[in-house]
Amino acid sequence: MPVLAALALILPVGPAGWLLSHHDAESRPRPSRTLAQIADGAGCRLTEFQDDMKTNPPVMGRFAERARVADGSYVGRRPPSLEATTHAMFHGRVLFQYRPDLPASERRAFDRLTRADADRVLLFENQTGMPAPVAATAYLSLLTCPRVDHRTVAALDAFRERRRAFGQSF
Repeated sequence: MPVLAALALILPVGPAGWLLSHHDAESRPRPSRTLAQIADGAGCRLTEFQDDMKTNPPVMGRFAERARVADGSYVGRRPPSLEATTHAMFHGRVLFQYRPDLPASERRAFDRLTRADADRVLLFENQTGMPAPVAATAYLSLLTCPRVDHRTVAALDAFRERRRAFGQSF
């Protein structure tokens, strides 16, 4: 009998807890603008989730499991290999890339953005001859921008926040 009395007291707690937590989840504010809207407002272009995406820089591809690279900025250093960055992207990293001809002032702004929050983010000079001056990639997601200024920094930051840890999860 004491066991039944204890169960009678404990069992209602589960559904009540679920209702309370469910209410909190629904009451959280959603972002006011989509990533595509943020990109458009900054003069950037967002391309996502298309079959057989062949982009430059790539958002999928082959890699070597042993090719690994640490998060952070590689400005002024040798960029990691394509295999290592593709591997990192498959594991949920956001890759920030710039063309070699990006002006130094824009490269410094890009570097500051990365160093402010480098968790699961790499910044490096592009090695694929990409046409855009600046790009951010995540698995099946590409943001390209014509320059680094306050509007594009906001778009790149939004991309980082919304696509970080977005990978194959293997």
